[in-house]
Amino acid sequence: MNASDPKLVQRDTRARLLAAAPDWRASDARIDPRVAIGSIIAMWMLYFLITTGLAMLSGAPDQWAFVGRRALVVLAGIFCTFTLYQLLQRAQPRSFGARLAAAMGAAIPLVILYATVNLLVFFYWFPSDDTAQIIEEVQSKFPVAWEMMLILDSSIRWYFFFAVWAALYVAFGYANEMRAVERRANSYRLEAKNAQLRALHYQVNPHFLFNTLNSLSTLVMRGSKAEAEAMIMNLSAFLRSSLEIDPEQFVSLDEEIALQRLYLDIEQARFPDRLQVDVDMPDELKNACVPVLILQPIIENAIKYGVAPSKGKIGIRLTASSEYGLLVLRIENDIDPAAPTPEPGTGLGLGNVRERLLTRYGPTAGCEWGRTEEGGFFVSLWLPLARQGC
Repeated sequence: MNASDPKLVQRDTRARLLAAAPDWRASDARIDPRVAIGSIIAMWMLYFLITTGLAMLSGAPDQWAFVGRRALVVLAGIFCTFTLYQLLQRAQPRSFGARLAAAMGAAIPLVILYATVNLLVFFYWFPSDDTAQIIEEVQSKFPVAWEMMLILDSSIRWYFFFAVWAALYVAFGYANEMRAVERRANSYRLEAKNAQLRALHYQVNPHFLFNTLNSLSTLVMRGSKAEAEAMIMNLSAFLRSSLEIDPEQFVSLDEEIALQRLYLDIEQARFPDRLQVDVDMPDELKNACVPVLILQPIIENAIKYGVAPSKGKIGIRLTASSEYGLLVLRIENDIDPAAPTPEPGTGLGLGNVRERLLTRYGPTAGCEWGRTEEGGFFVSLWLPLARQGC
């Protein structure tokens, strides 16, 4: 097997696809606007209700007047947080740390704006009875820039309120991004898996076609015109049926065996007196799902290594059974001890079957082969038993 082998090329391509990091998209980190806006309104309404409730429980005078002022400040808070949300939507650094730093930095000017509105509402536009006393106390400590000090003090306290919302927004956005990355990674894995299944499926037809054309050539050289015509017609029917089938498709076990009988009809024309086929399939397993043409390489090998070199009648037996939730298929063929031993094969056919099963089902399926006690050859494969979705 060399580097130009299609199977190696396909595996290398699949490995590179799975190893590549999924592409990053800033849009993945964005949160549904309804969720973001709803969280802003809910956060500020919760603040309004808690603050108002605590003030009333404490028995502070003139609380109904403060409710209106507090409502104005809450509206300003909603506006500032919504502006922060708009900024975060447009600035999406790639790394989580940079995104969080941008959120924390963008919150600073908006907190200052909110603190300024808070100062205007409570100290200038709607002052209370004790506002003048508060201003006098602050001016005594900071006679030059007392307003700036009030804004700074308020900003420091409110910054954590804004920062918590910004951090939650970034965290939820990052979670969205990770889910999107995982979805794309799963899509890539599925695409690679389907590509592998197709490659394994299409390896069967050229291999089979090569052997059949050799058989047809032998019949023509022997002058067996009727047998050659029958083989051509059977070959046409088999290829039409197999090529029209999606390689990722499941078929019932009954349909799979019907496809194999088309192939056996081709070989029957070549070995009319040497080939005998027996199928033991319980009625309850006829609708069991199997990957299409999964038996083709096995039947082909039984003909090539069992029937072709023999001089007498060779039996091929297919048995289906269910064990512990698995569908078990066993194919046996006789071997004529007097026939010359054919050259060993490359193992492509049986390796193909095993690879298809592992790719499709993982470790719950498998394939093994070897000599029978009677001196013949067997192939046994198993896969999860399912009777729906074929």
